[in-house]
Amino acid sequence: IMSVNDYRTAPTVDVFEVKTGSSPQSATFIFGNEDHTLGNALRYILMERPETDFCGYSVPHPYEPKMNVRLQTVNNSVATTVLHRGLIDLELTAD
Repeated sequence: IMSVNDYRTAPTVDVFEVKTGSSPQSATFIFGNEDHTLGNALRYILMERPETDFCGYSVPHPYEPKMNVRLQTVNNSVATTVLHRGLIDLELTAD
């Protein structure tokens, strides 16, 4: 039973999307059905990597079931590769 003010957002169909930046060193990654729990932990892990120049995340609105991660890397590091390594690091940290 839901109360009057209890609203549940329907899950998104798009689970993951990549919006490339002006170069391979920058991209925005959109994670569907995620929020601050993953966003803050992933941002912290990515900022610890030496290839990362900038990393930030945002949750556009509580009723919009997605989380955006913006990643910019240094030198010739490709943003998608750094994200992949960061996700592996996060998984190993959580074990």
